Amino acid sequence: MKKLASILIFLSSLLILVQPAFADVEYTIKDVQINAYLKGNGDVEVKERFTYYFEDDFNGITRTIIPKKGTSIKDFVASEDGKSLNVETDDNVYKIYRSGKEETVTVDLNYTILNGVEVYPDVAQFYWPFFDSSNESEYENMTIYVHPPSETDNVTAYGYDEAYDTAEVSQEGVAIFSLGHVRDEKNGDIRVVYDATQFSAASLTSENMMRDSIEAEITNTEAEIALFQERTEWLNSVAPYVIGLFGVYFIILLLVSIRQKVELRHYVQRRLKQDLSVPKLEMSLPATILYTSPFTPSNQLLTTSLLELVRKGYVQSDKEEEFLLVNRHTEYEHERLLIEFLFDKIGDSTTFRFEDLKAFTEKKSNHNDYNEQVQTWLNAIREELQSNKLTQSKAGFRWTVAISSLLLIPFCIYLGMHELFMWMFFSIILMFCLLAFSIFHNPRTLNGAVIWEQWKHFKKGVGELPSSQWSKWSEDDQILAINYTHGIGDKRIIERSKILFNQINNTSSSSMDTTNIMLFFLIATSANQHFGQADTAVAATTSTGSSTTVGTGTGVGGGGGGSGAF
Repeated sequence: MKKLASILIFLSSLLILVQPAFADVEYTIKDVQINAYLKGNGDVEVKERFTYYFEDDFNGITRTIIPKKGTSIKDFVASEDGKSLNVETDDNVYKIYRSGKEETVTVDLNYTILNGVEVYPDVAQFYWPFFDSSNESEYENMTIYVHPPSETDNVTAYGYDEAYDTAEVSQEGVAIFSLGHVRDEKNGDIRVVYDATQFSAASLTSENMMRDSIEAEITNTEAEIALFQERTEWLNSVAPYVIGLFGVYFIILLLVSIRQKVELRHYVQRRLKQDLSVPKLEMSLPATILYTSPFTPSNQLLTTSLLELVRKGYVQSDKEEEFLLVNRHTEYEHERLLIEFLFDKIGDSTTFRFEDLKAFTEKKSNHNDYNEQVQTWLNAIREELQSNKLTQSKAGFRWTVAISSLLLIPFCIYLGMHELFMWMFFSIILMFCLLAFSIFHNPRTLNGAVIWEQWKHFKKGVGELPSSQWSKWSEDDQILAINYTHGIGDKRIIERSKILFNQINNTSSSSMDTTNIMLFFLIATSANQHFGQADTAVAATTSTGSSTTVGTGTGVGGGGGGSGAF
C-alpha cells in the first residue's frame, strides 16, 4: 500500500507542480550522522549532526520529527560548535535559527525519545523512522548508529525501503546503517533487536513473547522482496513487447485515418470547379465559418451574422452605425436569438445602434448577461452544425479505442509500483495518445468534406482573384464574399477584396450599382471594431490560488520526519 501511495503521488506530479514549503532557499544536505543511544529505561537519547551547504541567503534549518504512537519527543536543543542556537517549535517542526549566506554549516541536534524502545519478556526493539515520505530534502550521505545500553553480541539489525540492505553490526553490538544517498519523499525505517535483559529498568510494552514473531516478520519481508525483484525482472522483460504492441496499434490507427482522410480530400478536389466562384451555401454563413475556421473570435462571427441579417433582408441599414428590424421570421434559430439579443436586449426592439452596444457594455452589471447571450447564440450555431452531419460519428469504433487505451492504466500502476518509471512513462504517453485519438477522431462525411474543400479553395483563390472575375459575380455573391472574408478575419483577403471593389467601382464601363456593396464594407469595418471593443470590455478575468502540503508521518507507527531550510 505504501508503494501504491507513492505511485499515485508520482502520477499526480505529472499534472500538478507541488512547491516545497521552503523552496526559496537553495541548499544541499551534504552529510547526516545520527547516533541513537538506547537507555536501560527504554528512552533513547539522539544526537544528530547535519551538514548543509547553502547557495544563497538563509535564515536557518528545519527538522521535522513525528513521533510514533506511544512515544514523545522532549529536550530538543540545537548548537553549532558548542554554541546554543535559538529553536522555535511548531507542532512537530523545529525551526533552528542560524542565518548566513553561501556557506557550509554544521548543526548538532540533541533530543530524547521517551519510550522509544519496545520491551517484551524475551526481546526489545528500537523500530524507528528518522525520516519518511513527507521529507522534501535529499541527503547526500546518511549514516545511523544505534548503540545498546551495554556491549552485546546478540543483535539483529534490519532496514526497510531506503535503509534496506544497509545494516551491519559491530563487535560491541552497535548497529550501523550506511544509507549513503537518500532520495526525498522516501521511507527508511530501521529496526534493531536486542535481548530484553539490556532493558531491565523499562516497563514491558506487552507480556507477549516477540522474538519468533519479529524473526518471522523479517523472513516474510525478505520473501516479499525476493518476489518483488522477480516480478520486476519479469515486467522489465515484457514491458517492451506490451508497449511495442500498443505502439504499433496506435500507428496503424493513425495511418489508416490519415489515408482515409487523404483519399476523401483527393476525391472532392478532383470534382471542384476550376473557375473560382463563391460556393453555394449548404448552411448559414456563420455556421460555415465556425466549421471551416473553428477558432474564429466571437466579435468576427457577430460581425458576419449581423451582415447576413442585412443581406437576407431581416434588417435594414442606410448607414453603418444604425440598423432597423423589419422581419423577425428568420431561417435559423441563431438568427432569431441574435435579433433578440441586439434589438430587444440592447436596442429598443426595432432599432439597434452601436452606441447602444457601447452603453450596454460600459455597465459591469451587464457583463455576465452579455457573455451568457453570446454563448447561447454560439451554441445555437453549433447545433446547426451538428444537424448537418458534417462528421461521422463512429461512436462504437471510438469507444473501442478509448476502452483499449484504459487497459494500460493497471499496467502503468504495476510498472510504477515496481519502480520501472521509464516504461511507465512510455505507457502513459501511449495511453494519452490513444485517448486523444478516440476523442478527436471525427472524420468528415462527404458533405462535410465538400464544404470544407470548397471554402478552402475559395479562401486560397480570392486573394489572387483578378478584378475581371470579381466583376462577373452577382451583387449577392460579392456581398457574401465580403461577409465571409470579414468573418474569418483574414486582413490580406479583406484588403484584396477592397482593391478589387475599388477597381470595379472606378471602371466607367461598369453598369453595376456598387452603393449597396460599399455599405457592406463600411458596416463590416464598423461592426468588427465595436464588437471587438465590447468583447474586450466584458472579458472575464481569472485568478489562481496556491496551496501547500503538510508532511504527515508515513513511517512505522505513524512516525516520520524530514529536513529543510528557510
